[in-house]
Amino acid sequence: MGNSAPAKSSLIRERPKGKILTAAECLEIADRKMGEAVSDRRHGKELRATARAWLVLAERIAQAEAIEALKAKGK
Repeated sequence: MGNSAPAKSSLIRERPKGKILTAAECLEIADRKMGEAVSDRRHGKELRATARAWLVLAERIAQAEAIEALKAKGK
């Protein structure tokens, strides 16, 4: 894996401090990564694994968003 320096990705735009990604944004990134995996024979496996990780993150954020929506509805 080698380089531990954070990569600058065009997939993730600059965000205000403390602002997390939405589930929809994570799904969009996962979709792009899957697209890259299809066309990249050399790194396809890694890109698919990365896409799966974004999908897991999207699912967890969606759960948190649903909980927050329920809390807001209850107020």
